[in-house]
This record gives sequence, structure tokens and C-alpha cells, in this order.
Amino acid sequence: MTKRITAVLATLLLALAGLALTAAPAQAAPVTICKTSPVPAGYVILAEGRSTQCSFGFPNTWLIDRPAERGTTTVCKVSSIPDGYVILAEDRSTQCPYAFPNTWRIAKPSATGTTTICMVSPIPAGYVVVSEGRSTQCPYAFPNTVQIRAL
Repeated sequence: MTKRITAVLATLLLALAGLALTAAPAQAAPVTICKTSPVPAGYVILAEGRSTQCSFGFPNTWLIDRPAERGTTTVCKVSSIPDGYVILAEDRSTQCPYAFPNTWRIAKPSATGTTTICMVSPIPAGYVVVSEGRSTQCPYAFPNTVQIRAL
């Protein structure tokens, strides 16, 4: 009986260890790069900073990361918007350059319903505009939003 319990416990521990090893990897931490370096494709600018390791005057660095696969990411407006992401709103941050509002809130659009985005947003491949609207969270004169839906 003791051998059987030990065998069952050992099997459970191996199964749990296997789950831990096959779990989805955590998103990597943001990376600081010199402003003289191009931002890699798929990355966004989260903030600017300072480093004596980079040339030119301060601020002379970018804090970059990949945007969240789920939920939203706030990016500096100087950042490019990666393929498949849309602009949901504009905001402000002292961590980003230029006058307020100086950030975008981006996300992946819904694959099953509609998503309201700012009219300045790129529209991902496979999505169509189904209506126009207005929001004080998006720039420019009304109408300044569109609703998109996947085909």
C-alpha cells in the first residue's frame, strides 16, 4: 500500500513539473535602447530616458517592449503601431516626449464582435468599418471614431 501511494505521489509530482515546464512563457521585461538604434519590428516605445552609455544629449534612450497580447498597452505617440493593433484612445504621460496628449492606448481588436477605435488608427487586415462615431478620447473633429468588425 505504501509503495502504491508513493508511486501515485511521484506520478502527480512529475505531472505538475511537466505543467510548469510547458506553461506559456512570461512576457519579457522592457528593454532600454539608445535612441540612435532602430526600434525592432513588433516593439513599441513606452518611455524615454537617460543613459551615459548612449551618445547625444538627454533624454537619449527609449524603453521598448512588445505590446500586450490581451488587454491594452500605453505607448508614446512617437512609436509605430505594430500590425494587428489598433488605437483606442489618446492620453498623456510625462514619460513620453512632446506636448500632451502624447500617448496612444493600443490593443488587438475583438475577433468576434465590434471594436471602437480612433479614426487615426490603422485598420488591421481582415477588418472592415461598420459605423462611425465620436469620442472625447480620440483626436480631431467629430466623427473621430469608427467601429470595426472582423470579416
